[in-house]
Amino acid sequence: MKRFSWFEILLIVVVTSTSLFAALSDAQNLSMRWFVRDDAYYYFKVAQNISEGHGSTFDGINQTNGYHPLWLWICVPIFALARFDLVLPLRILFLVMSGLSVATGILLYRLIGRVFVPAIGAIAAIYWVFSTDVLERVYQQGLETGIAAFSIVLFIYKLYYFERSWRNNPVTKKQLATLGILAILVTFSRLDLVFFAAMAGIWIVFRRHPMRYFVPLDIVAITVTVLLGFIIRVSFDEYLKYSNAAVTMIAISLVVKIIGAFLFGLYQHPYAFTRIKMAKSLILFGLSTAGLTGILMTVVTPLANFEGFPRTIIVYDFVLTTLVFGFTRYAALGLKSDIRNTHHEVSPIRQIAENWKYWLADGLTYFGILGGAMSLYMIWNKAAFGTSSPVSGQIKRWWGSLSGKVYGGSAQTPLTFFGIDYLGESNTWHPVSSILGYWAEIVYKFGILDVWRYLIILTLFAAFFYIVLMTNKNFAKNAIVKLGIIPIFCGAWIQVLSYHVTGYSAFKEWYWISQLVTVVLVLSLIVGILFKIIQNQKLALQFLWLATAGTFLVMVSSYWGFVQHKMPYNHWAANEPYNDLAAFLEEHTDPGSIIGMTGGGNAGYFITDRTVINMDGLINSHEYFELLQNREAGAFLAEIGMDYILANQTLLDQLPYKRQFSPYIRWMNLRYGGKELVRYTTDIQE
Repeated sequence: MKRFSWFEILLIVVVTSTSLFAALSDAQNLSMRWFVRDDAYYYFKVAQNISEGHGSTFDGINQTNGYHPLWLWICVPIFALARFDLVLPLRILFLVMSGLSVATGILLYRLIGRVFVPAIGAIAAIYWVFSTDVLERVYQQGLETGIAAFSIVLFIYKLYYFERSWRNNPVTKKQLATLGILAILVTFSRLDLVFFAAMAGIWIVFRRHPMRYFVPLDIVAITVTVLLGFIIRVSFDEYLKYSNAAVTMIAISLVVKIIGAFLFGLYQHPYAFTRIKMAKSLILFGLSTAGLTGILMTVVTPLANFEGFPRTIIVYDFVLTTLVFGFTRYAALGLKSDIRNTHHEVSPIRQIAENWKYWLADGLTYFGILGGAMSLYMIWNKAAFGTSSPVSGQIKRWWGSLSGKVYGGSAQTPLTFFGIDYLGESNTWHPVSSILGYWAEIVYKFGILDVWRYLIILTLFAAFFYIVLMTNKNFAKNAIVKLGIIPIFCGAWIQVLSYHVTGYSAFKEWYWISQLVTVVLVLSLIVGILFKIIQNQKLALQFLWLATAGTFLVMVSSYWGFVQHKMPYNHWAANEPYNDLAAFLEEHTDPGSIIGMTGGGNAGYFITDRTVINMDGLINSHEYFELLQNREAGAFLAEIGMDYILANQTLLDQLPYKRQFSPYIRWMNLRYGGKELVRYTTDIQE
């Protein structure tokens, strides 16, 4: 095992000592001040039930798969201890999350430090480990985000070594299999990270061809241009009526345009083209692929009974596709670093003849492992739970398709839809998006139009980034490759779009973990390039280490203050309940009762001698989800012997529930917060 450096030991010591201080503090701190998210307790209670032999169930009645599998598997041995003490697993979990944080920080330090200099890697690691922003978003909630971040960075770290290896030595099946297994780890940590795993597969398989750079970018470009075409044509407010047609057009476009780009030579090395020749190829490519896509959509639309397919989208598709494909090609051409470096054009047929065996063999190894694991997972889910994917995701897509906005509804603005918003749960590229959004708000004071002010700031940032790359082209290109920025950036953006393209409700800020890793890598890249162009490297390095020391002192002080404030000693009386809601329910319900709640994760874990059933369906069965859709869930809960409901009556009267529980409710005039505790009975009221 590689020895730890002094910096890594320092990280471990500071984090371990702080974590032990917090984990051993008052028990109520863990439940009332640190791990407070309902969603985390969904994992905890299911893991406890699995460890006690009750199966994959939150309530002991309904079997559920509403979770990401890897984190649940990790939680099972931890929450097996809940049979002895409900808080003991939370103490251990605190240490586990802290361990994941410092392990991720060490990997970032090693990766970025090798690509640039150790001081830049140290700054990135310090930010990751000691930023209270990262702490709250990734680790404090007790969710799958910690293992997801670690899995992503570990995969990129291994990609770095793979990148160094394949250029000098033949690639072995063992190397590809290892990367395939790591891709499974990434995907099972958060299932929507399969997009990153797929982009990485393209990056690996086509490693000796320009397709490795362009295909991931083209996949994003095709998806964005199709969606933008629909929104321009039918308006953003009407988009969801045409979402099925849009998804179909994206699928068709991916096939038609990627094949078309290959046949028109757009996957040749850009340096083989003159600017005029590139423009001609782009126009011919855009015309032919937009036309073919339009013909296919015209045929498919009546067969699939879509709402419609506006023909003018074909025109928008041609213009947008040509512009975006042209942007990536000319940007690559601009990064040409040696005017003497020439590349000869090779016909597409010859490229296939020379490479297809290698592409097929490597693709079967990597994607065979990843696809095989995903297929087994889906088959097992279908057999065990009656559905091949987590029910929680299906329910949120259903919520997004409804007219009611109780759970927020689908994306409300184009900025959110395209994953570039800077506010709230849809703030995908935090902290950069937050900073740029703040600047946009300042610009607004000078009278620039609403959405456009932010788009202008984004464009300026993109231009600044490109100018930085241009200052040292060779170094910049090598660093982008070594950091795996293209596959993680493209995978992260497609992940965001996958939520909004068909409508998805109640997305949360902790979904955007690959985006946070991308931001750290890109900012490190900017600092690394700026450091490289400084003439006096020795003096610059001294300054960097001084900045590192200052950053460490400031951020550790803030980190320690945050933890100390959240996790005090002797703050709670010994008899204080671990959860106020569970204590309220125990006081006002009978032992053995079955209690329904929308949410209910915290109460379900801490309550004794009672059962909490999740009524919104996120951690319930697929059968219950179908009953909710058919407005039959009320009768189902009555049949299984539901005794009480704690919920907001106004919420139950609206979609997605629409009063389907009302006939079974008897009022008790008991309230907790904004919710009411009511009797639930089979004696139906008309």
